[in-house]
Amino acid sequence: MRFGEDVELSGDQFDQVKLDEVSKITGVQFPEGSKGLEYFYLGSGIDDALVAKVQIPDDQVEAFLSNSVFQVGSEEGGPLNGLGKAWWDPSSLTERVDRRQELPNAQFLELSCGREKGQFVVYIGWMTS
Repeated sequence: MRFGEDVELSGDQFDQVKLDEVSKITGVQFPEGSKGLEYFYLGSGIDDALVAKVQIPDDQVEAFLSNSVFQVGSEEGGPLNGLGKAWWDPSSLTERVDRRQELPNAQFLELSCGREKGQFVVYIGWMTS
């Protein structure tokens, strides 16, 4: 059995191309001006997984909250475990909103969003099983 590669990006490396890739994988749309902060794609395991941290501009928070996961997703739980990344700390969020959604083809999406150091941030976890 052949597995893929792991990819870890931070800061400017987590560019618009990768942010678009996160949208394609998870179905979550990021409004204009969103900024990728941290990204980790686990492709070397049996099941692929992705965790990311994205900053949403304050004037685009409402647009971000119009994503379907906020309409149809379950309010229980919080995001995935962060795959052991030191930057993964959704417990630091204030005004926190959590969502979980089963996606087609045995995929799962979980996210937490809220304020972190005055900025609106979303932690996204996605995996296949």
